[in-house]
Amino acid sequence: MTVLVTGATGFIGLNLLASLDRDAVAMVRPGSPSGRLPSGVDTVEADLSDPDSLSRALAGVDSVVHLAAAVYDTAQMAGTNVTGTERLVDAAADAGVSRFVFTSTVRAHPEVPADADSAYEQSKVAAEDLLFGRDHPFEVSAIYPTYIFGPRDYRLTRYEHVRPIATNRLLVPPLYTVDRYNIVHVDDVVDTVAHCLDGAPGRHLVTGPNLSNGQVLNALARHTPGRCTVVNVPYGAIRWGVKPAMDLLYRAGISPVPGEGFLERGDYGTVPERLTEQAPVRQRSWQAAIADTVAWYDSVGLL
Repeated sequence: MTVLVTGATGFIGLNLLASLDRDAVAMVRPGSPSGRLPSGVDTVEADLSDPDSLSRALAGVDSVVHLAAAVYDTAQMAGTNVTGTERLVDAAADAGVSRFVFTSTVRAHPEVPADADSAYEQSKVAAEDLLFGRDHPFEVSAIYPTYIFGPRDYRLTRYEHVRPIATNRLLVPPLYTVDRYNIVHVDDVVDTVAHCLDGAPGRHLVTGPNLSNGQVLNALARHTPGRCTVVNVPYGAIRWGVKPAMDLLYRAGISPVPGEGFLERGDYGTVPERLTEQAPVRQRSWQAAIADTVAWYDSVGLL
């Protein structure tokens, strides 16, 4: 089996190609650097905006793993995540591939409501319609991971969580927002891709347990070099203590900001409890995901 991998130089792509036990071709855009790809991996230049290049890239390919996506550039999301996926789906059908594996986001799963104001989530929902709302001559699998941690994070997508721990001796969570998480190891996502390539059509969640801010920050502190102490402050104390105090100081002209911002809670992939800790493969722990991420950042000199 020969697999074409789009988004091959991204976080999931590099981990997938490092462990995939079958022939793979990494699809890279013309001019894109490919020096971080594992040695021995073949490459082909193609772009989701160019149907002819996709047809050439798919020559001799049995399966497709579609990881490429615009994540941060809102202006490109419709063209890349929706129209680009449609072009790839059409080219895959013409090429006679047998399997198409699509990596989505947990917020595009039918049981997890997407944010109507998120262009990224809505683009993934639209791509889902292309895959599951039509008939195709190949098997379709979609993978829905929550918040992914792990090594080979060259784009530093999770460094924002590690850096405050690495640069502070004392961390008080209200000063850094009181967030919620659902963390999975990148290897679990990679293993699920391989599981789908072996023949597992349909939708596959990859979720861990829902976690509090304190759980995640304390785990980061245990594994990050240095001696950062995390002071856990319950959300109730923030709501009924910190916020009113900050509001009072604001009204008195002492604080430049009111207390409302302390109630904001970032959400990194949480799901309804009935959907936690699901995957079609044996999972690593969320603690291992954090430990491996920190160890990798340390190995490349970021800590």
